[in-house]
Amino acid sequence: MRRSTSLFSAVFLAWVTGLSGGIPAGIASRIAQTPPPDPSGSWLDENMPNWNQPGAVPTAPQPEGGSNLEYCTQSFRQATLPEDALVEAAGWTLTGAAQVFNDTTVITGMANADGMCRPLRYQVFVFNKGAFVGTLSPILMDSRTDGSVFSVDLSGADGLSAQFNRYEPSDPLCCASRESRVFYEIQTEGDTVVLVPNLPAATFSSLDAQ
Repeated sequence: MRRSTSLFSAVFLAWVTGLSGGIPAGIASRIAQTPPPDPSGSWLDENMPNWNQPGAVPTAPQPEGGSNLEYCTQSFRQATLPEDALVEAAGWTLTGAAQVFNDTTVITGMANADGMCRPLRYQVFVFNKGAFVGTLSPILMDSRTDGSVFSVDLSGADGLSAQFNRYEPSDPLCCASRESRVFYEIQTEGDTVVLVPNLPAATFSSLDAQ
């Protein structure tokens, strides 16, 4: 049985792909100019070891160069699930919709936002039966950059997939020309439950995905 607070909202997808609207001009002039990190999606092309280990939710990093979150409160999601509370306790700000299927819960948290309130330094956390089992990416992500996740699909009791933007140098920020899809499995060995990615990802033209 699927119970969901909703799939990734259209608003969150708009943030990631750069389609969201602006903020009031009076606020925009006061927003911190936060230099984004330089995350790369190259890990999606590699057969890298699993980065996920059982344990606590990773702690959110401190914003570099100032935080814009105080200007973006309307984009925050209020905590309603026990998993939400765990993510918030680690210092993350909830964004986008939670997804729940059977025992699996997917939560997105961001550490900062850009001038249009799109998530910066964000991560997607996966829980099984209330316990943290891993993240979808080995690195933090920024909206409109290579390797930023924009869609998650809970396909079964112990499986899910995620789609990531893949930018070429000539791509406009609004529109990545390629996508990568990664399938994940929640594996149990004894008392240990961990999220395992199936890498390398399948990468294809964004036009082919339509």
